[in-house]
Amino acid sequence: MGRTNQHKLCWKVIVSIQDTILHNDEYISLRDIAEELNLTYHQVADISIGRKRFNNNFKYQPKIQIIKIS
Repeated sequence: MGRTNQHKLCWKVIVSIQDTILHNDEYISLRDIAEELNLTYHQVADISIGRKRFNNNFKYQPKIQIIKIS
């Protein structure tokens, strides 16, 4: 768990490649998501507001969705 005392799940994360879901879970904080996905907090924050896109031309580039649920 991150630095917060909150225990309510607030974020839903879906990582997929094409139609295959690789990861689907809920988290308390963006920091928890960053630790799980091995990304920086700033990358996760940018993805969560739609600012960060991975524009690589890889055939199997994962799509990361971070959705606020509360």
